[in-house]
Amino acid sequence: MHLAGLSAGKAFIREVARTGQAIGTVHTLGALHLGHAELIRRAALENDVAIVTVYPNKIQLRPGRSYDFNLDDDIGLALRAGATAVISSNDAEMFPPDYRTFVSQGDYHLRLDGPEACLKEAVTGAVRWICYARPTRSYFGLKDIGQAILVKRAAADLLLDCEIRFVPTVRYKNGVPISSRLRRFSRSELDELSCLFTALDHARQEIARGAASVKDLVASATSRVKFRRFKLDFVRIVGADNFEDLQQVKLPFIIVGAAMAHGLRIFDSIYVPDQDTLLNGAPDLWIDLPEQS
Repeated sequence: MHLAGLSAGKAFIREVARTGQAIGTVHTLGALHLGHAELIRRAALENDVAIVTVYPNKIQLRPGRSYDFNLDDDIGLALRAGATAVISSNDAEMFPPDYRTFVSQGDYHLRLDGPEACLKEAVTGAVRWICYARPTRSYFGLKDIGQAILVKRAAADLLLDCEIRFVPTVRYKNGVPISSRLRRFSRSELDELSCLFTALDHARQEIARGAASVKDLVASATSRVKFRRFKLDFVRIVGADNFEDLQQVKLPFIIVGAAMAHGLRIFDSIYVPDQDTLLNGAPDLWIDLPEQS
């Protein structure tokens, strides 16, 4: 079912809460893809009710920039993936002119992706949806590892009675993570971008073999990125608890890279929380590439 607006959605949530059913939520900007579908599938599997929210978070988007999504398509994908309900909203409801409250986590939101990142705004949007829906569990993909970790910390710090669940990254079989930013990219462009993941995973394998100098690991990974049409922005290895650059690798950590493509900053990362992930790789989910175009 589709519930248009916060009032209709709240009435449904209250009824579900009255019956004592467990709620799982997935909070999206729209333009849903197979990565979102995996989040929704898990929310439906692990809870009585799965709620998907669709709202292109105004504070997360650059001023004047429109977000390309089709609500009907998103509703269809969400329901096919197992959603019980899709709740949509708009700027007037979510961010009226007198809105003033943001989730502050110091400078953590700047440490992973730099000053152009919108992690503070993304975390604020996610926390607001969690406060609204009061879910038992809320699901976040490891593709957006910075948001996932900061939302989990915010939920703990603010005593929100919600379990934050991390879901593995869904990747094409060449390694590129599924992303709404890439939906207009050709097959050949996706193949070119795949070397970023290959470089990051090579660094993980080198660390598993005993390498520890981040400077050397970053240099080795960078040398493996062979772009023709795109430009490598950075490769970094940071602590997973504070997003600060490491000098020597220690668990838990994140290997993160970014590329500039068609004026967009495209990110990829490997989250290594434990020894098993270090040795065997992240538990990513792999799907076929789109048809050649």
